[in-house]
Amino acid sequence: MVNLQPPLPRAEPRIRVLHDDVTIDCYRWLRDREHPDVRAYLEAENSYAEQATAHLAGLKAKLIAEIEGRQPREGAPPAFRVGPFEYFQRQERGLSHPAWWRRPESGGSAELVLDPNAIPGAEVFYKLGVFEPSDDGRYVAFSFDIIGDERFKLTVRDMAEGRDVWQDTGSAGHVIWAADNRTLFFARERTDRRHHDRIIRLDVEVGNCQVVFEESNERLAVLPRRSASGAWLFLDVLTTSDYSPSVQRGAAEVWCLPANDPGGQWRRILARGLGYEVFAEHWGDKFLFRVDDAGPYWRLVCAPINDPSPSCWEQVVPHRAGVTLEEVHVLEQHLVVLEREGLQPRLVSRDGSGEVVATIVPDEPSCTLKVGLSAGGHYSVARHPFRGSKLTYSVSSFVTPDIVVEHDLADDRSVVLYTTDVPGYDPAQYVATVVVAEAEDGVQVPISLVARRDRTGPGPVLLFVYGCYGISKWPSFFARSLSMTAALSLLDRGVAFGIVHVRGGGELGRPWHEAAIRDRKCITHTDLIAAAEGLVERGFATRDGIVIQGRSAGGGTVLATADLRPDLFRAVLAEVPLADILDTEMDFTMPVGLIETAEYGDPHIAQEYQHLRSYDPYYNLSTVRQRPPTYIDAALDDGQVLHYQPARYVAQRRSCVADRDPELVFRMRTVGGHAGASHGSGIAEEAAFRMAWALDQLRRKVSQA
Repeated sequence: MVNLQPPLPRAEPRIRVLHDDVTIDCYRWLRDREHPDVRAYLEAENSYAEQATAHLAGLKAKLIAEIEGRQPREGAPPAFRVGPFEYFQRQERGLSHPAWWRRPESGGSAELVLDPNAIPGAEVFYKLGVFEPSDDGRYVAFSFDIIGDERFKLTVRDMAEGRDVWQDTGSAGHVIWAADNRTLFFARERTDRRHHDRIIRLDVEVGNCQVVFEESNERLAVLPRRSASGAWLFLDVLTTSDYSPSVQRGAAEVWCLPANDPGGQWRRILARGLGYEVFAEHWGDKFLFRVDDAGPYWRLVCAPINDPSPSCWEQVVPHRAGVTLEEVHVLEQHLVVLEREGLQPRLVSRDGSGEVVATIVPDEPSCTLKVGLSAGGHYSVARHPFRGSKLTYSVSSFVTPDIVVEHDLADDRSVVLYTTDVPGYDPAQYVATVVVAEAEDGVQVPISLVARRDRTGPGPVLLFVYGCYGISKWPSFFARSLSMTAALSLLDRGVAFGIVHVRGGGELGRPWHEAAIRDRKCITHTDLIAAAEGLVERGFATRDGIVIQGRSAGGGTVLATADLRPDLFRAVLAEVPLADILDTEMDFTMPVGLIETAEYGDPHIAQEYQHLRSYDPYYNLSTVRQRPPTYIDAALDDGQVLHYQPARYVAQRRSCVADRDPELVFRMRTVGGHAGASHGSGIAEEAAFRMAWALDQLRRKVSQA
């Protein structure tokens, strides 16, 4: 690296004065991705990253081989059932993507439904949005992204005729079928930002589309759902930018419609003026509402379908401080809630009389617990059979590859349907624990940790953090950003791995999130500092051996935290980082800028501007503070964090020091989007590059000592 010099683009200073504060932005021009000078700069950064890490080629090759060698052996999770068919995936050797098949539940031969390998462009990038069959199996609605920008194109396939009968021209989100097997409702995304503001009704047989709901408040979004019973359709008006179907988000307003009357009039059952957040379900002759009216940990109430107003609510599960009622699931004769006390999840089943008949508690204190089976798409909703008494759920953790369990709630017995076979993996060699660290205000911050069982004394640690939007990050064996198939290579080299559950996330309920938003956002950063120092004090981590990692908003978290305590961290991994938080919230044309002001604050308000200005990674770069070695990546087609947001941070940081900060490495991906490569060798290469770089930083510190 002695003869290498990092690139530095030209500066085009732009002065802005707001609330009597003067800022100078030299690199906004990088926003124009088609400008030849922008492309040249990004290519130069990629070239520098390759040359600066050329000495790691051997290590990276070993890591790639290890990661690819741990890919699960052949075998797919259990099929999920919709109407008379079971739908499942089958991977053919030599093809990039598994295809979707189905077979009659009563028996018979399998039929091909969707082969992503036949989609032009899918050989480069492919991500599933939805895969939703109609109740009778006549039609299948599916959407996909072949760019990486998460703008999913919706198609409806007629299985009887074997052809596609309708294709959307816009970007679609959640999708639900009505009970007539010909009417489809879906969320439509605006063309100028990441915002689902309309619900479209499509009559597949005549190809007629109609907007049935439009949300005019740009700080709100709308999505459709179907009840587990299949009898009702819901529209949720949300105050969040997180549309993840894996989380039952509370809605500010709920509308309903009988599923067998798709052309009927939607009825508003809970108005936004109440000031509550609600998740609605249907069970028997009642609506169920998971609601926060009694406190932030939620309670469960029921009400008659013909009058579900709050005056008619009857309590089913009370609000309990410290116990978050996260999800509600129903079977015909059973009501199941997913609740969490501390980090420990549990499923509690009640019968029609409200009596608890079964409680399911995983063996591990910190893990991922999901109810139902999903197609795995970006907007796919997990499902489980409504009829009968068998509940399907899955468990995954740092040491447990995904398992799928069927629990019969009638006799309180479980059967394992599927276990993931990871070649060469022995769980007995690793141990997962939960420890706590004391934050500067005395609050106990939990940390989920995993290490080799034979690890002795303090050693290096890689700490992952997110801490935004109330999103929870749980240990999981195959979660993309936290995959143990890659992290095992760190553990086997003596590096422990952990998730710091800082405030701003949702792991300990809504109060945990609200403790670190807007003018309190810096609590997220000081919690991470406290966690790192706490692990050193416990003798688990060495002071010179802590690497912090975050992606997206979590990437902004680690950059801001390292700016506060550059002496504490050996290195920083910031993947697709939100590196210019202030300007993101200033610019409402950004993908989620307007909605995210609820998290970070509105810089158009002077006091909130000052708080944002105090920790914004981009505008706090200066010549007077040396920062830890940092890895940053971005994607040219990212639809969440735009390519230029990390790029301008890198350029500004290089401009602050005479040597252009040679220990700052920046990679711009030209294939894929926010989550990286979709398939093939690119997945292992991206993880191996980051790990090789981090291991090299840790090794350098040891050699320097």
